[in-house]
Amino acid sequence: APPAGRLLASQCAQCHGTNGQAVAGMEKLAGESESEIYGELIKMKANIKPDEIMHRQAAGYSDAQIRLMARYFATGGRTTATSSTGSTTTSTPSTRPTRRKSHDD
Repeated sequence: APPAGRLLASQCAQCHGTNGQAVAGMEKLAGESESEIYGELIKMKANIKPDEIMHRQAAGYSDAQIRLMARYFATGGRTTATSSTGSTTTSTPSTRPTRRKSHDD
């Protein structure tokens, strides 16, 4: 399964780059603090300024969706899960190559 928040965060790629790795003077989101990203987006959502694209973008998401996006960017696309023992594990997106179809497929 894709990391939680990845689909939601894909809207951000146009300005903040794929996986939050911004280029051309835009703010980088990858690796930034989850709480900072979340807090900024919640403030934008609460104080909508029609002339500012980020305020309009933030207004379209629930607080839970904003949390997922903030976590996605903060972890660089990795997800964390807590096991039944209470330990935290980290997973990364699959890097296995996909098999190309042959003429026989």
